[in-house]
Amino acid sequence: MPSFTTKIHGLKSQFLNTIVFLAVLTSPLISSATGINFVFNFTDAAGTGFNDAASGAARQNAMITAGNLFSNMFSTHFSNMGTVVLDATASDDPLGSTLASAGSEYVLGTGPGFNDQDVVRGILVDGVDLNGAAADGSVNVNFGQPWQLDPNATVLGTEFDFFAAVFHELTHALGFSSNIQKNGEDAYGNKTAGSWGFFDKFITDVNGDDMVDPTSFDINQAFWDTASIGGSSPSAGLFFDGANAKAANGGNSVGIFSPTIWNDGSSGSHLDTDNPVYSAMMMKHDRDYGSESRTYSGIEVGILLDLGYSAATSTPVPEPETYLLLLVGLMLIAKFQPRFAGIPTSSKF
Repeated sequence: MPSFTTKIHGLKSQFLNTIVFLAVLTSPLISSATGINFVFNFTDAAGTGFNDAASGAARQNAMITAGNLFSNMFSTHFSNMGTVVLDATASDDPLGSTLASAGSEYVLGTGPGFNDQDVVRGILVDGVDLNGAAADGSVNVNFGQPWQLDPNATVLGTEFDFFAAVFHELTHALGFSSNIQKNGEDAYGNKTAGSWGFFDKFITDVNGDDMVDPTSFDINQAFWDTASIGGSSPSAGLFFDGANAKAANGGNSVGIFSPTIWNDGSSGSHLDTDNPVYSAMMMKHDRDYGSESRTYSGIEVGILLDLGYSAATSTPVPEPETYLLLLVGLMLIAKFQPRFAGIPTSSKF
């Protein structure tokens, strides 16, 4: 019987924080929409988090609405469908570092390879639920931070966009994250004949050198040691070199966040926020105050296509020049927003 572990990435503030998942189960609530149907198990203890006496109903409604809106956005780009069950928990810590987090359960594949299988991706890409009736992943929100929970309201410069943040987290649950650890090990402590995530298949350095040897499945340690803390693209750091992502990026590999000081849960699993080309996209590594992107860029669509998702027949990947015009507008909006240190984390690693 395989063992299942939760892979989580999240958004954090500047303070240290410990994520705690409580095991009190309430009745599941379903986010029903075309594409992905999210079933949320709100598992907080009575009177806390999503089950808070005063705010719980509004919080649950916001999460269900976010699931519906994400499903609708996702289905404009992809044809994959399925039901995904997530345990939803929350905190109320204004000094805590975590803004939100989410991730998929995963199961180790047989033998070395890019076979560390995300349960959520398995449901949506392969049509197979690897862990049956158990929850497929988790999502957590810190309601101690200032969120705008109305999807139609203007997000002020003192608030975080709840829906943009949840969309970011749900995308991590789809498999947008690396399993490579700071020292180059896989999630099980292996550097040779390792078991890596599918995302890791596409991670290279600026010269196109694979971080994981595609034949031996060993980490290329020298390349990793340099690139993983190499700094900003396009001249250094880690890159995603999937064919669809490159096509959407003008034929160039896509920069992955690789700060010169390793950032657990951030490094290797986000677009390169330090490169202005990617700094306004949904999968940048942090959050700004105010409205943020609630739809995928052509580059993010390309990455998910490379991860095995199927394009919706009516929505091709945008041409690079078309997307770059849109990006300029997004960057002008983001330029004047105060930056809050929203840094992803992982309880898996």
